[in-house]
This record gives sequence, structure tokens and C-alpha cells, in this order.
Amino acid sequence: MIRNYIILLSIFLIPVIFTIFTISNILVSPITYALWLTIVVGIFTTAVYISNYLKSGEIKAPLVEEFRAYKVAALVVSYNEDPSTIKETLFSVREALDSLGDLFLLDDSTDIEKVRENEDFCNKNNIHYVHRENRRGYKAGAINDFLKKFGKNYDLIAVFDSDQRPVKSFFFDLLPFFNDPEIAFVQVPQAYTEIYSRLALGATYQQMPFHNIVMSGRDVTGSAFILGSGFIARISALEKANYFDENIVTEDLATSLKLHSLGYKSIYVNYPGIWYGEPPQTVDAYMIQQGRWSLGSFQAFGRILKTRINTRAFLDYLAGVLYWLKEGPLTIVELLAPIIFINFQLFIFKVDPVIFSLAYYPVFLFSIILFVYSMRERSYGISGFLYHQFVEFLMMPPVTLSFIAWISGRKRPFRVTPKGKEIRISRWIILYIIIEIILIISIIKGIFWYLSSSELALKYSIIVNLSWIFYFLFINTGTFIIFLERRK
Repeated sequence: MIRNYIILLSIFLIPVIFTIFTISNILVSPITYALWLTIVVGIFTTAVYISNYLKSGEIKAPLVEEFRAYKVAALVVSYNEDPSTIKETLFSVREALDSLGDLFLLDDSTDIEKVRENEDFCNKNNIHYVHRENRRGYKAGAINDFLKKFGKNYDLIAVFDSDQRPVKSFFFDLLPFFNDPEIAFVQVPQAYTEIYSRLALGATYQQMPFHNIVMSGRDVTGSAFILGSGFIARISALEKANYFDENIVTEDLATSLKLHSLGYKSIYVNYPGIWYGEPPQTVDAYMIQQGRWSLGSFQAFGRILKTRINTRAFLDYLAGVLYWLKEGPLTIVELLAPIIFINFQLFIFKVDPVIFSLAYYPVFLFSIILFVYSMRERSYGISGFLYHQFVEFLMMPPVTLSFIAWISGRKRPFRVTPKGKEIRISRWIILYIIIEIILIISIIKGIFWYLSSSELALKYSIIVNLSWIFYFLFINTGTFIIFLERRK
């Protein structure tokens, strides 16, 4: 635990040292610190990504053909989803499960018509139907209630969201891993196949490095975690972990951390075990999803610090939290810094602009090249990278709001990601129009300032800041490709 705090303090204290030596104005000192923190966090997360990339090609445990006679409870969880989607998923899970266990629909729906339709379908198709009148603990609570009532009758549970369908060989491929009694859970990538919008395409590209590089690397280092759907878990291990954590909106992350702290191992198998999956199709749905995921990660931060796990696993978990910090509040700081410099002529850094450029830009370009190169075999390419950046810039508001909610201790209502193919213009576009206007005005003012300046160092400073404004203008403009997609 002391080691965890030392690593964390190092990340947050190094920027303090740089701030002391480069501060130019006390008024902007918080921004100066935040910018240095952004650089340090970026270097740290990139280093962890490189490590995961180097390990992602390793195979931790080979698949074997034989497995013990496990009894499996396959759970499909739903909350007011389209009954037709649920039915197709239930058929897929039942076909994959074969004679290995029983199939349950854990339905927390509050829509009476959907409840009746789901229950009637289950009764007609010999599927166990479980409905709760209260939503205590949401998805985690539904699974926990099932485990406490029925868990003693089964060895393993498999969990699927209503829009995640397993391939026919899912259980026969994954159950052999449980021959090792130390394995607590096995996870496969979540597939995005139902891509009806540019937002969905961007979200798909965003997930590709995570599933193919980050999680594959974390499998080798022992820090792969449950992704909420498409996993099989050992019930006895969950009982020792006091079941799924109901106090954090991403119960899967917190529960994985607890299992790792108890000495259990995890397996991530990077193979297409899920053949159907629906990403968020609209900006609003994407905002809700990213806000929920980031809030859960922030909520788990304290537990990550206090948990006794190996150093490499801790670095992986910490990098996951810092990723959200960088994509939310720190991105706002990166956006504001050059705007403040150009419009108010306030220097954020007291650093030679040429030296700073020579030191930072190669690192920035290296991270981009590394990212694209690491995904060269995944049909990612430059277009995938750009779509990835556009949707990631859309994360900024909801992730920042989640950060503020976590810091202030304010509870946010649990919201599932809305499903549907209808494309409409989100009201969030107003914020990005404002950003676009401010960036354009800043460029005009910056050019006039440059032309009227005679001091060489000042001209270099203006060029550096204008380059960042042009970068953000490009990314911000790219979001309109997503915002302004025509209704389908």
C-alpha cells in the first residue's frame, strides 16, 4: 500500500517541481500545474500502453479441449431494453449453453408491457425468468440477488448484456480455463457489430486498442478485469469477494480488483466469442456511457490505492483511472491554455518556446505513431485513428462532470446506455459550436498579434500556441461530422 501512494505522489508531485521553476504568473499557476500534470500523465499512460503492447502478443494460457463437469448458470440481464433484442440474445445463449446448465433472464424492467412480454416469452421457451420489484444495486444487485438465492446450485455464472450474443462454441472454448482452481473469471472482448452511425463507428475504433492491446497485455500481467458482459466467473470466488460491489456504478472493475487482491487470477481471451453487439448510436447515448464508465473508475480510485496487488497490476489499474482524468478535466486545461495565452496575453510557462517544442513535439508525434503502428493489423489505420480522436473529444464534458461528482461526493443517477438507431442532432452541439467560434477568434487574434510583434521569442511562443489551437480546431471540427449526420 505504501508503494501505491509513493507511485501516485510521484506522478502528482513531479509537475509541482516543474511548475515552481516555470511559473510566470500566479494567476495562471493552477493551469501551469495542470499542463505539467497532463504531460506527466501522458508519458505514464503511454509507457504503460507500450508495456501492454509488447506483452499483448503473448499467450498466457493455451486453450485445452477437455474440462470438468461444471454446472453453469447463464444470465442475460436487462432493463427496459427492446424485447426483440432480448429474445435473440436468449436464443444465442441457449444454443451456446447446450446441456451445460440453465438459462436465466434477470429482468429489472419497469415498463409493464415489456415485463409481461419478456415473462411470457421465457415461460413459453423454458427459460427461467427473474424479476425484481426494486432495483437495489442495479445490475450488480440483480446478479447478487440471483447468486444468494440460486448460486449454491451452480459452479459458474456467465453474464451477457441483452445486446451481447455469444458464439456457439463460447462455453466449450472457455470452460477449460477453469480447470485451474485459481482462475476467478474469464473475459472475452465485447464486439460492436451493429454500426448504424458515425458515432458508432468512432466508438468501435475507440474500443479496438483497448480490447486488442490493453486488455491482452493486462492478461499477461494479471490485471485483466471483468467488462460487465461476455464473461464467466467462478461462484465460490465471488462469494469470497462478498459478491459484486453494489456501491460503484462499474461493479465489474471493483469486483475484479477485489478478486485480484484475494490472490485469484483472471484470463482474457482475445478471440471473437461475441458475434453481435450494439455500440451507442447517438452522441447522447455515448455521453451517458462514457460518463458512467468514468465515474465508476473514479469511484474505484481509493480502493485501487488501498489494495494489495503486485506492482505491475497496480500500474495498470492506475493508468486506467489516469486515462479518464486526462480525457476529461485535463483536456479542458489543454484546450484553455493556448486560448488564454492568445486572448489575454498571459504566459502559462516561463520556458523557451523552441526548447519546449523540441522536447515535447517529438514525444507527442511518437505517441501518435506508436498508437497507429500498434493497431496496424486491426483495420484501424489513419481514418480509425481520426474517428477515435473525434469521439474521444466528445468524452470531455461527461467525464469532467463525473470527475466533479466524484470529488464533491455527489451521487449521480444510474443511467443505462440508450439503444436505438435513430440519429438526431444532440444539444451538446451548442457547446462545440461555442468552442469552434472561440478557437477561430483566437486564431485571428493570434495572427494579428504575431504580425505586430517584433520580439523573436514572443513570435515563437505565439506560433507554438497557435499550433495547438489549430490542432484543437481540427479535432473540434471533426466532431461535427458526427453531430451533423443525417437522420436515418
